[in-house]
Amino acid sequence: MGLFSSSKIPQPPLPNLAIHLHNPTDKVFRPDDVVTGHIELTPVTSITPEAILVSLFGQSLIWHRTSSNDMNNHTTYHHWRDNAPLFEVTEELVRSRDTKLRTLEPGRRYTFPFSFRFPRGTGNTRAGQYKQDSDERFTIYPHDLPPSFFHKGKFTDGTEPDWARIEYGVRVKLVCPGVGVVQGKQLVDFGATLPILFQPLNAHLQRQLSGPLTVVLHPKTFTLQSSTLTGQPPSQIGFRRSIHDRFSSATPKLDFEAALEIPDILSSGSEFRFRAFFTVASKTANVVHIPAITFTILKLDLLDFTFYRAPRDREANTSRGGAHRRNKYETLPAPDQPFEVAASEYEEFTERKTHLNSLPDSATLELEEVPSYTPLADKKEVEMEQAKSCEVWFTARVPSVTPPSFRSFAITRAYRVKTKLGLEVGGKKFELEAESSIREMGSMSN
Repeated sequence: MGLFSSSKIPQPPLPNLAIHLHNPTDKVFRPDDVVTGHIELTPVTSITPEAILVSLFGQSLIWHRTSSNDMNNHTTYHHWRDNAPLFEVTEELVRSRDTKLRTLEPGRRYTFPFSFRFPRGTGNTRAGQYKQDSDERFTIYPHDLPPSFFHKGKFTDGTEPDWARIEYGVRVKLVCPGVGVVQGKQLVDFGATLPILFQPLNAHLQRQLSGPLTVVLHPKTFTLQSSTLTGQPPSQIGFRRSIHDRFSSATPKLDFEAALEIPDILSSGSEFRFRAFFTVASKTANVVHIPAITFTILKLDLLDFTFYRAPRDREANTSRGGAHRRNKYETLPAPDQPFEVAASEYEEFTERKTHLNSLPDSATLELEEVPSYTPLADKKEVEMEQAKSCEVWFTARVPSVTPPSFRSFAITRAYRVKTKLGLEVGGKKFELEAESSIREMGSMSN
């Protein structure tokens, strides 16, 4: 052995190993769906596998990186990572105790079928692995599986930190003496992974089609003091009259309430309806006629919030890539690492908005004439008066690319709808702003 001989073991020839699904590659799986396919293995040399293991899995992964510079302009990186398994079910396709299949010949293609049923939820807990188990933005308990999800920071393309993702897939591992991938002086099992998409069921979708399930009311009271309440059109009221109206106690006065009613359960790719109200609260005796009311949607935004948390990866070195000190081929902490090892945690949330269009964007309504129900004693007929309220419905659509809301171990997605309603009554303009929490953003229908 020479002075500069390497102790690294040579890379043995690797077989061709592939995963093939019987489902379309763009299929989105749901809970209880069956994932079927086969493993295709073509050896390049004779091999005798001890096992071929295939798994259906789900996992939540986070990598956030911070940096600081010293006086010599040397950059030190700190890495915050979370490795949270959601579930994994494994099937052993080939076992060493089987006598039917021992040696696989080179150049021959072997196929091994598999079948899995997607679970509805996680089966594990993660108590003691984060700074606060009681943080209500997340959960440490078993929960419904979240959707496939990828979130990246503003200044990264997704290949570099910062990112948070929830992913699902099928992976296969070949356990065979003398076959594997060289990592330093070790030979690790050779494998392959095929990502797949998952979305949870939307329990509310069919009911939503007939109208909002539950709504949140956002009211606000306004006052209109104007001669237009005597029946005069706004065009006939000049500047001097407007000033007089503002300061005169004899000016007709109307107190009214405007309100927005917004549903708190929405669905990706679906329309939703919301309502605007006008209600008379009180008016002076000299109010003769309330002019037409114009409702205008000045702003309608869907706000999405992504929360994530990741403990400090103490095993990572301070380089940009953050490989582990004990094993440079590792870049993730152990799934069961207790928080005491990390000792600190990074928390982040981002807010982004998507503008929505409203149909119609405006509507003008007249208060209807209705019976007063207070007939005078000397009159037999019922007098008519203006109704005390009116309402208008608006429709908007949630973009189909909107991920469902979810709450998981270290990643949470939530939504709000922000609306600005404009009202014009008698030439006067009023505005009502509301920001309404969405209790659930459901997934698209199949």
